[in-house]
Amino acid sequence: MKLLKLSLFFLVFAANMAYAQKWEVGKTYTDEEKWTEFVVGDMPLIISVPHGGTTLLTDAAIRSCKGAVTVTDTRTIELAKEIEKAFLAKYHVRPFIIISNLSRKHLDQNRDLEEGTCGNESLNKTWNQFHDYIDTALAIATKKFGKAIYIDLHGHGHSKQRLELGYTLSADELRGLDKNPSKNSKLVAKSSVANLLAIDKKLDINQLLIGDNSFGTLITAAGFEAVPSKQDNAPLEEDKYFNGGYNTRRYTSEKYPNVFGWQIESNYKGVRDKAGSPLFAKSFAEVIASYLKTYLNINL
Repeated sequence: MKLLKLSLFFLVFAANMAYAQKWEVGKTYTDEEKWTEFVVGDMPLIISVPHGGTTLLTDAAIRSCKGAVTVTDTRTIELAKEIEKAFLAKYHVRPFIIISNLSRKHLDQNRDLEEGTCGNESLNKTWNQFHDYIDTALAIATKKFGKAIYIDLHGHGHSKQRLELGYTLSADELRGLDKNPSKNSKLVAKSSVANLLAIDKKLDINQLLIGDNSFGTLITAAGFEAVPSKQDNAPLEEDKYFNGGYNTRRYTSEKYPNVFGWQIESNYKGVRDKAGSPLFAKSFAEVIASYLKTYLNINL
């Protein structure tokens, strides 16, 4: 309990510090090297893009520590910028967007500091900058709107061309999701929508993951298949599936009680490719607008 109170204290402190600096909506802030970008938004949606960067350094080692993954999520930065354009075009608002331009070969911004840098202390500052920007965005959004949605945007290369929505529950746990909400208490606490469920007791986890108004159901109805959704409750046993990583777990934890969200692993064809990304971005904006109205009572 003391730890939770201390965490809440620091969140309030961070929110006050975020407001102490005047952040201009629509402006892009960067670190000195321009390895990290922060686009200031004016709606309760924060999108981070940790693995889309392609900037390579001549004087930095390639990450090779245990568990290091160095693959780039191609065109995820471009997709995030298409999403920003879609919100501006239809609703005249923009999400907060945090982008890592540095190659994942040097720095992984979806891992903790030690694994993300593979012990390269010269990149500690850059790791911290990315996460400080997310903290700032969440602080501004929750202070203004009360609650905020956090999405960590990725790209996958799996054979099934669909969105994989990571709520920090494994494929096995999704397959075992019980229709009786009272039996799902452990899954609720582990999920990345736990904070919303704690705030709104009328909701249950089935509604948020596979219900009529879940993000997966709405985006599938818009023409972009997703799992989990009402149309596709859970991955099959033989399916590859990403269920959400460090960022999703961190920013939807009890330390951020007014934040909930999910990881999106996007397929390339029809979503991240040049032809598909504007169409997906338009549908994404419309679905999020509907989602905000349903669950946060916010009209864009």
